[in-house]
This record gives sequence, C-alpha cells and structure tokens, in this order.
Amino acid sequence: MANLVSRMAPMNIRYLHDANNCDDATLDQSGYYRGFPCPHNHTIRDKEHHWCYYCVQKIWKNNCGVDVNFLNYNYKHKLIKLWKRIEIGSIDECWHINGQQKRICLPSYRSGYSKQLSENTSVHKAIYISTWGDVGSCFVTHACGNKQCVNPVHLLSSWNREHPPQRISPLILEFDPQKLMRFANAEKQNKTESLTNNLLRSTITHPLEALPEPTYHIDMPGEEPQLTDENLPHLQ
Repeated sequence: MANLVSRMAPMNIRYLHDANNCDDATLDQSGYYRGFPCPHNHTIRDKEHHWCYYCVQKIWKNNCGVDVNFLNYNYKHKLIKLWKRIEIGSIDECWHINGQQKRICLPSYRSGYSKQLSENTSVHKAIYISTWGDVGSCFVTHACGNKQCVNPVHLLSSWNREHPPQRISPLILEFDPQKLMRFANAEKQNKTESLTNNLLRSTITHPLEALPEPTYHIDMPGEEPQLTDENLPHLQ
C-alpha cells in the first residue's frame, strides 16, 4: 500500500478556524465554498477538486467507519442497499459485491447546481465516501490491486495515510429506530454535522505515522491560518 500511496498526488488542507461559521466571502478567499452536503452531512468543499473539508480531516486521522443511521438522507437508502449486497469478510480480506454491479447512481458535489440530482459513481468510490469521506472529483483506487474489491481499508485516495487502520469503526449497517429519531431531531436543529462528528472513534495509527499535533502560523491581518509544511499531512 505504501508504494501506491506515494504515487497519489498530495493535497493540502487549508485550515480555517470554525469553518462552519465562516461567511461565504471568507470561504471563497480560502478556496472553499458551501455546496451540496456530503454523505456525512458536511457542506464546505474545495473550489477546485470539491472534496469535503471535514471529510478529508477524518481521512487523514485514519478514521474509517460508517453508521447508516446518521448518513445524509440524500444518500442513506441507496448506500444501505449497496452495503446489503457486499460480502463482508475480515479486515485483511478483499470484499466483493454480489452480482455484476459496477456503478451506482448517487448525489455528488454537482447536485448543488445540476438539474440531475444523481450521477453514476463507481461502487468502490461509493463505499469509500460512505466510510472514509467525500473526496469530490479526486480519484479512488485499490491498494490491493483487486479492482473488484470493496473493502474500505483496501481503498485509497490522495488523503490516506501509508498504513491503513486496523479496524473499521463503527460499521453499523442496520437501521435503528432510536438512532433515526435522534438524527431527525438533529436535522430539525441543524445539528446533524455535530452529531456525526461526535460518533467518530479513533483508529490505531502506525507508530511511524504518529506525528505531533499540527502547528499553525500566527494569524496576521488579512491572512488565513495555514498548517505548516513540516506538520502538514503530505503523502511523500
């Protein structure tokens, strides 16, 4: 996997303090915009590649997991139907989907301005965005070399760490009425993103990738804080 990751083009995370509460002008100056929600209920996206600001932070933290009860309603039912067709094995095995399905019709960043709400997405990318996060127009490939594999730990984009997590957490693929009600209440209060973020569990990071906490440039007038180069999660 390390060799594959090293060939993926690195990306930069442009840090914004309390990004959700930034006005549109501040987002625009920093290269972001508010767009169509990702499966994890985030709305801030990169202007060029349309990846989700909070999802890529989730990916860099090596957090891989999904609870279908808390997916955005635009994606929820289609993704759970897809998951029900997947033969789930151990974390080290390749997982396969029953049947010959290669693509699925899902919303994307284009849904915010397109007349067509959904578009065809590869099955492996759909699994990636549901467990890792929404990477917009960025490419998702297979670390195992098996193009039929949909094991999330075997899938990667430019944001993945060289050493995959040792577990997928959470992996909840059944509807729970209490959770669905909790999510509905969060929607009414416009707090679905907070609910989703609170459910994330840390995964095990390889010792070689146990980097120190990132430091930031001191805020200067007219300058947005940035991650410093030495602590930025580049994939070398």
